Amino acid sequence: MAFNRTFFESITQKHIVPKIADAVFKGCPLAHYLRENHTIKLAGGRNIVLPFIYKEANAQWYDGVDVFNLEVVEPENSAQFDWKWLSVPITIPETDIDKNGGEDGVINILEARKQWAEATLIENLSDGLYGTNASASKQIDGLQDMTAATGTAYGDITDTDVTSPGSWLANDIAPLTANTLDEEEMRRMRGSVTRGASKPNFGTCNFPIYNTVWRLAQNDQRFGMEKAANLGFDHVLFEGMPIVPDEHSAGGGYGSTNNELYFLNMDWIQFFVHENKAFAHRTYDPIPQQNAYIANIFLGCNLTTNNRRMHVYMDDINPSL
Repeated sequence: MAFNRTFFESITQKHIVPKIADAVFKGCPLAHYLRENHTIKLAGGRNIVLPFIYKEANAQWYDGVDVFNLEVVEPENSAQFDWKWLSVPITIPETDIDKNGGEDGVINILEARKQWAEATLIENLSDGLYGTNASASKQIDGLQDMTAATGTAYGDITDTDVTSPGSWLANDIAPLTANTLDEEEMRRMRGSVTRGASKPNFGTCNFPIYNTVWRLAQNDQRFGMEKAANLGFDHVLFEGMPIVPDEHSAGGGYGSTNNELYFLNMDWIQFFVHENKAFAHRTYDPIPQQNAYIANIFLGCNLTTNNRRMHVYMDDINPSL
């Protein structure tokens, strides 16, 4: 059977692309929880524009014939996020095709290349979700951007642009005992961003911090060590909220005081995927200088929030303490 670009494209579309998206979201804890919480949104357009509420209306208590305050107040502004683009190639040299003739042989080759592409996508997406694009502007706005300090623009808005009592900052909680994490600190964190029934519902950190949390859970059964329904990730439950480790979460590990623990309210986080680049693919004929077929998998996306103050983090933990 002759191998050509059309045949390669057909196999890629049939055997690779349908499986990659599912594998990628199962391979990254944060991405998995984004999908489970139904916060992945297909969209298009030049930018991602999200309105956010930063002021209350002019409500007032009154009695009898008190005069109402009818001043018009604009209650919201808009955060704007750029689309970020990721591409991952799948290559197959013609010599491999020659050595593995027939459709079955080529499919076997592509299965290994599919796994390689999945691992590459998972690694790059995880780096982006947990990272910062402060020095790599083409990368998505990650958790370190979402929780950045005052004076740093996020969604094209700087926190100083928002007047009190409005806020455009995530909550940074410092440990009462320097660099030390315990149950009370986690309760302080969660309480600082709880508004009635709205509270953080997902925690994440690196493995050294997770080991500290796990050690605390061993001594306090209120954490709950039962497995959540077939998640497949290591986790403990703190007041019903899963805390899940990921090696991509920020921090230098044991002995360092820059490790971070995030408590996120997933109801206020959105992961946008561009409708034209939702794991789209394209195949190419071999170029004259290189005897290999190439396919590219494309993902256009960004991580956003329209309410930074509903998330909390602690960024100065030493897991050795």
